[in-house]
Amino acid sequence: MKQLLFSLLFSSTLALAQNNVLVKANKYYASQSYALAIPLYEKAYKKDSSDKILLSNLADCYRLTNNINGQLKCYSNLVRFGKAEPIHKLYYGEALMSAGRTSDAKKYFDDFTKDSRGKNKSTYSEKYKSYIKNFDAYKVDLAPFNSEQNDMCAVNYSGGAIIFASSRSKTSWINVQHSWTNTNFLNIYETEKDKLGNYLQPQAFMRDLQSRYNDGPICFTKDYSKVFFTRNNIKSDEKSGDGKYKLKILSATLNKNGFDRVSELSINNKDYNVAHPALSPDGNTLYYASDMSGGFGGMDLYMSKKESDGNWGKPINLGSGINTAGNELFPFMANNGLFYFSSDGLDGMGGLDIYETKFKEDKAQRVYNMGEPINGQFDDFGIYISEDNKNGFISSNRKRGGLDDDIYFLQILKEVKRGKEIILYARNKQNGDSLPNTKIKFGESELTTNEQGKVQTLVEEEINYPIVIEKEDYFKFTDSVNTKSDPNDSFIKTLLLEKDPKLALVGVVTDLKTNLPLEGVKIEIKELPSKVDFDNTLSGTKGDYKKALRDKKIGDKISYEIKLSKQGYVDKVLTFIYDINKPGDINLNESVELKIGQVAVGMDLAKMIDMKPIYFDIGKSNIKPDAAIELDKVVKVMKEYSNMIVELGSHTDCRGSAAANLKLSSARAKSSASYIIKQGIDKTRISGKGYGESKLLNDCKCEGKVQSKCSEAEHALNRRTEFIITKLK
Repeated sequence: MKQLLFSLLFSSTLALAQNNVLVKANKYYASQSYALAIPLYEKAYKKDSSDKILLSNLADCYRLTNNINGQLKCYSNLVRFGKAEPIHKLYYGEALMSAGRTSDAKKYFDDFTKDSRGKNKSTYSEKYKSYIKNFDAYKVDLAPFNSEQNDMCAVNYSGGAIIFASSRSKTSWINVQHSWTNTNFLNIYETEKDKLGNYLQPQAFMRDLQSRYNDGPICFTKDYSKVFFTRNNIKSDEKSGDGKYKLKILSATLNKNGFDRVSELSINNKDYNVAHPALSPDGNTLYYASDMSGGFGGMDLYMSKKESDGNWGKPINLGSGINTAGNELFPFMANNGLFYFSSDGLDGMGGLDIYETKFKEDKAQRVYNMGEPINGQFDDFGIYISEDNKNGFISSNRKRGGLDDDIYFLQILKEVKRGKEIILYARNKQNGDSLPNTKIKFGESELTTNEQGKVQTLVEEEINYPIVIEKEDYFKFTDSVNTKSDPNDSFIKTLLLEKDPKLALVGVVTDLKTNLPLEGVKIEIKELPSKVDFDNTLSGTKGDYKKALRDKKIGDKISYEIKLSKQGYVDKVLTFIYDINKPGDINLNESVELKIGQVAVGMDLAKMIDMKPIYFDIGKSNIKPDAAIELDKVVKVMKEYSNMIVELGSHTDCRGSAAANLKLSSARAKSSASYIIKQGIDKTRISGKGYGESKLLNDCKCEGKVQSKCSEAEHALNRRTEFIITKLK
């Protein structure tokens, strides 16, 4: 198979100051006649097994003809004698992998840091479980029509025929051997079953397509009316600037006499290889391998879009998600949109492995090694899958290693979902209990946890997967999983759901005077400090109010501005602040007075508008800033009700002489009334009067010999300012 990676080369002799045998070996090596160079290098090796150039060249010959034991011999000597370059260590690791010595190979992969190949291949032991987990999804059987030579890259053809490339025995019309491997060149063959179900002896497919040199692999359009295939010829005008003959892709059209109009594709170039064609199911995209400049190294995979004139557009590299510093080859796009290819630069099991990915907007997503039994320690490549995605072929040299490539039947026994395995646990945040039968929306999927609160799934693309859980009696849970955040092929995430404490604001709005419930009171609530609307409703028939706090939890602090309004009543604005410390209802009436007063003579505005006490400095009557804020509330109401006349009454407690208290309260009342007048209220609508201690609200007297036993709080009840409505004009 390795002869497909490169074209033929004829160049000048590399002169080395060694004996005649070595000089001749180097000539063969320089012309890529590796099979002819090997016996000469081996003869020189017996005389000097430590020469770096000899070991390196002989190792290359063994590597490019798939001789594993020879590679082990040469690369181990390069390492042992301290003459190994970094690339030799990589190749040594690959040879060890192919020999089944994976643990020994890891050291040499770890030592290779020039590009990603060492790191990729070093992950074998960590990824081994993923390589074997889908073993029962595939069945691989050796095809009966293989030969003693190379047979590879089988595809289906019309009428049940199978078309493939082979270097089987020479015929009268092909008599050229490949000096790279000392085997015949590849040509295209076909076979089909007879009436008994046995495969017939393969015959040359459409001889008018064949050449004297390498032909194949091959692919067809969906209707088999057109064929694309790889070829290299030896013509002097097709030699590249470096003296090599490159692989190229040709096409031909089927007519009643067979295929004709054989022509080269416009994407070909004599200075680089273009090979291994594969079509998308709709026939509008061509995938292929090439070593054109600008790639990532070795052979990369490219695609071209069909243009309106039928030609193929500019090559587009499939990117670093697929391509490496190694070789990416043998692309294939299945009917279900999955894309397959082979690589020796990605993580793998040895040699070329077959990989699977899919495209999203022409960009490859995560790449997966298909694992056993499709891949093994040798070269595995040339996958083809039928339109029903149930059968196909692969090619491999697993039978005997080396250059003995064979075709294998592939059966897909069950659908395989690629991706990282994610284990999700749903648990109660408060006590850690499992939450069985919890429905989880994971990306586009709907999952349900088992009795242990556990569910497993696969993610196929390296993107953010949103998680949403809406479970009765629990808060809505949202999260996400980013598969890039974890390098492993599986990981665990615990989802902690917080039980809903069923919180709700409740209260009863009543009449300030009668204390009877009031229906139809408009209740407007805004969150503080944002002033965002929280609720806007009317009190119920029993003055009742209730609003669920669906997004609040125990431990949260809530702050609201509550406005109560009703026709004929004075609007009331309250501030409610509460630390949530238990589940259930939060009773507003325990913290604020949900009472509104009707506009009527004898009512106290101070109680109707939730005024705070007005404070003065000891013995003083001047209006302080905090007192001004409270007085402004009265101003606002009086401006709304222009027919309202108010008496401002100032009261003290019993302490101090009655005369002094009367004088002080009078001064304070007049000072407060004067402030209100200055804010635009007509002086005929507001008057200030001091009552001293003459109108105590309780039995807290302390004149003469009377000794009051009242508390400070009880005395405070008597220190008040009242704004009594005395008239409504």
